Amino acid sequence: MKPFFRTALLIGMMSTFSTYASAQETTGTNSKTIRAMTGATATSSLSASQTALIVVDIQNEYYAGKDFRGQMVIPDGDKVLKNSQKLVSYAHQKGMPVYFVRHIAPKDSPLFAEGSVYAKFHQDLQPSARDAIITKATPSSFVGTNLDAQLKKKGIKKVIVIGLMTNMCISSTARDAVPLGYNVIIPEDATATRDLDDGQGGVVDHKALQRAALAGVADVFAEIMTTKDVMALPVTE
Repeated sequence: MKPFFRTALLIGMMSTFSTYASAQETTGTNSKTIRAMTGATATSSLSASQTALIVVDIQNEYYAGKDFRGQMVIPDGDKVLKNSQKLVSYAHQKGMPVYFVRHIAPKDSPLFAEGSVYAKFHQDLQPSARDAIITKATPSSFVGTNLDAQLKKKGIKKVIVIGLMTNMCISSTARDAVPLGYNVIIPEDATATRDLDDGQGGVVDHKALQRAALAGVADVFAEIMTTKDVMALPVTE
């Protein structure tokens, strides 16, 4: 093919693609996730020896207790706590390793201050002697920690990520897990978030933010399920 015709063809293809993309954006007809478009399949079973449960930041900063009230109380925090308890018990029963991740900030920090009641794990969901504890200082459970090394040492291929908050530490952990070689499941009812200022004088409702955050990670990084669905999966060694 002569250079002129090759160039003309390329320009024509680009124009057609641009028109198609604009139409898709306008009509919203192509709402499939990238995972779906690239052939990702739904999880049909779990391997106990290759699956780990990561419990992220279920700490008092997100809850109100008898003698304290965190600064970021989560409206659906009790639901997350209940379903996380179920999933931790499930993981223990199936022999899956469990990692409790906590966010710890300097002692003078206004949030998650080291040594404060707010930095402690919720009293109703404490790590057992068999569970590993990971301490982080960023939204991602992988940055600045040895979580990846611990998972790799155990031969983990899939991680189930639960906890708080969906738009922040859950999303960040999922996004960092995939490039490290892990498949990610997020049980949506074992995660939650809070109302958030939108930077334009308004507030994004926690339910809308939860939905958007889950959609964002579901596009490429995670398979979204429910606690019930995860626990119903067949488990092999």
